[in-house]
Amino acid sequence: MLNKKLKALGLACSVLSGVALSCVANAHPRWVLPSHFTVSKEGGDWLTFDVTASHGTFVFDKPAGSQNASITMPDGRSERPNFTLTGKRRSVFDFFFSEEGTHKVKINNQPSYYTQYKAGKRDTEKWVRANKVERASVLPKQARDVVTVVGYTRAESYVTVGKPNEKAFELENKYLELKPITHPSDIVAGEPVRLQFYFNGKAQQGVTAEITREGTLYRNHQEQIDVVSDEKGFMEFTPEIAGRYIMKASYKGELEDKTLADEMKANVHFTFETLLP
Repeated sequence: MLNKKLKALGLACSVLSGVALSCVANAHPRWVLPSHFTVSKEGGDWLTFDVTASHGTFVFDKPAGSQNASITMPDGRSERPNFTLTGKRRSVFDFFFSEEGTHKVKINNQPSYYTQYKAGKRDTEKWVRANKVERASVLPKQARDVVTVVGYTRAESYVTVGKPNEKAFELENKYLELKPITHPSDIVAGEPVRLQFYFNGKAQQGVTAEITREGTLYRNHQEQIDVVSDEKGFMEFTPEIAGRYIMKASYKGELEDKTLADEMKANVHFTFETLLP
């Protein structure tokens, strides 16, 4: 009996530990930041990318691995970074850009499942890291208001060599996706930027986004731009000051296939550059 109790306690600790790590990862938005957004050097050039998970705008906090980083080339094929390095507070990768056109640089995580429920006389909210199939073996019998959510985050940016093109804008038709309408290399201070959001391949209304310019550590206000996509998935905003920005877009939607989860919390973290007019 004692061994069974110890085994159950070990399982609970393992589950809670996994949840804690998952919550830390989800609580800190991940982003990828290129050293340059355009390449004009004849013959191409090396660019380096910082990757981290942080609440601060372009502040290094927790290392987010860049091992699964990929670059969608101007013809649509996919390439991997040339070099990667993981440190204590960030990871770094390098890539040599030489092919003319627009490249999409992305680091997409794997879908992660967690189940929320209430238990006890006070209806305390609790969490376990489990999908709908797994949760039956870890939830207490008195669990109430049980909901399983799958989370997925895209961290992406664009780099253009010479003349821009749009092949890298093609959608995967999975989860939440951003499609630039204003080309990322044409974003200029004081001019409207237009984007479109899709959820599982369909234009999605109600995607919320927070857009923040670099340098938040050195000003009293975040100067955050808040925007929501319309009925056709379009989103428009105007950055007034040149610099580097991050957009944190999110959407919580129902799933057609509810075998593993009831709903999805999907994110796109998009870094871009705003040029001087």
